[in-house]
Amino acid sequence: MTDDDLQKIRVAAADKEDVEFELDRAELVLQEAVAEALHHGEDPAVVAEISELPLEDVRKLAGEESDMNPVLPF
Repeated sequence: MTDDDLQKIRVAAADKEDVEFELDRAELVLQEAVAEALHHGEDPAVVAEISELPLEDVRKLAGEESDMNPVLPF
């Protein structure tokens, strides 16, 4: 194995970590948007369809909306 091989592995691992971070952040932003829509009185079934989340998950967020801290996008 060469130094170039090791460097490619390091870069790939760092790229993967970055993508995982962005995915986690996007999920939090989506959850906040869903909770906010529910707080404004939107129908949970409509929110579930638009957000592509299971209705059960949307209903859970409706129960947790008062506990959620806002997540601000970068």
